Amino acid sequence: MLLFVGVAWTFLVVSYEPPLGTDNRVLVSDPNDSLSNGSTDELVSLSFAEGGEDLAWTSVQIEITANEQQYTCSFGSQSTEDLNEGKVRSTLGADGSTFTTVIDATSDAFTYFDLPNQQESNASEHTMKFSKTDIFFSAGIQWTFIEDKNIGEITSVNSSSWSNETEERLEWYTYDLAVHRVDPNQGTYLLIQNDTIYKLQFLSYYGEDDESRFPTMLISALNKTEYPALSDPNIVIPSPCLIESDDDTFSHWNSTETVTLVENGIDICSGECTIEVNILFETAKVNITNIETIT
Repeated sequence: MLLFVGVAWTFLVVSYEPPLGTDNRVLVSDPNDSLSNGSTDELVSLSFAEGGEDLAWTSVQIEITANEQQYTCSFGSQSTEDLNEGKVRSTLGADGSTFTTVIDATSDAFTYFDLPNQQESNASEHTMKFSKTDIFFSAGIQWTFIEDKNIGEITSVNSSSWSNETEERLEWYTYDLAVHRVDPNQGTYLLIQNDTIYKLQFLSYYGEDDESRFPTMLISALNKTEYPALSDPNIVIPSPCLIESDDDTFSHWNSTETVTLVENGIDICSGECTIEVNILFETAKVNITNIETIT
């Protein structure tokens, strides 16, 4: 009996599949018969195979590779490569206003995070601090937690719900004993810093190689308010590749919608060109079928 229980527990751990990502399959097609030497060509069209779900643009990242050069595609802006250095790594999503931020919390010493500037900070000037599963807001931060609401679903907040409690660590997760995993609670934190309301949703406690102690968050400002990171040219720059969509709200990539990737003032492809497409949703790779390269 003990052997049977041990085998069952091992099976649960080994067969665990993270809840992030999507089962959608993306179909890639060529919108044009030929490419010019210009800088506004349509490059590829992307759609979902039948049975897909709507995907929030806040959690989508699209990259293409052409002639061994990588390009980020978005609705206007992308983050610079410099943001992927150090203990705070931030990547701007396709919507151009939501960061996916990963914190290296592997040390017993705290990693300090400046949220408005999306940068590593210090003990005297920070928004949050991280060590393993211990996460604290800094003194003076007002915050609240809205259960069962994703970051893109929140457009307002009750002014009477704010808390000033920052001495206790956040109860931001539950521990799943069946598979021995840290699972973020479903919902979104809102916090006030320098008169701006920010939204923060924990996605995972695990890094890209499934290593623990790498809390991963979606971060944006309420109602897409401008904040320091978005206006800093060292952090955010124009994307060389634009996403063209029928949805001008930039809310969701609808399950029946075809989007087109277009050059944004840069000649990415001219004449004969091969384009490879890579898409992430909630940091997980999206399955691309049908055609993965366009020539």
